[in-house]
Amino acid sequence: MADKFDLKTLFSFRGRAGRREFWRLMLALIALSFGLSLLGAVPGGQIIGIPFSLAGNIAQWAVVARRLHDLGRSGWWQVPAMALGAAALVRAVQLGPAAVEANPGLAGALLGAMLLSMAFLVVIGAVRGDAGPNRFGQPPG
Repeated sequence: MADKFDLKTLFSFRGRAGRREFWRLMLALIALSFGLSLLGAVPGGQIIGIPFSLAGNIAQWAVVARRLHDLGRSGWWQVPAMALGAAALVRAVQLGPAAVEANPGLAGALLGAMLLSMAFLVVIGAVRGDAGPNRFGQPPG
């Protein structure tokens, strides 16, 4: 039952990921993201941080796809949820804090979009996967 961390599957979009593997990797990616944000504040840190950030994003997309596979769904189901959250974040950064604070409706819409994207991750991380084999392979573990 114990899902073990495997570098071979870190960037793989094939197969299935159980809840434990999903949450372990998501927490590791959150820690990596936090560390990279600190590194980005250091002069020249962005040069090192950008490739690691890109690798972290690919690993996240891969584990979400495998988690969706465990639920019997295509990995493409993550695209609308991730695009919604990313678009809201990009728009908030483009506008800047002053513009977002000046327009409470916009702030609420951006926050709502990001929360929906996060809720998607929480739901797929909480729901039990298919007990038996499905079109994506054998159950993890």
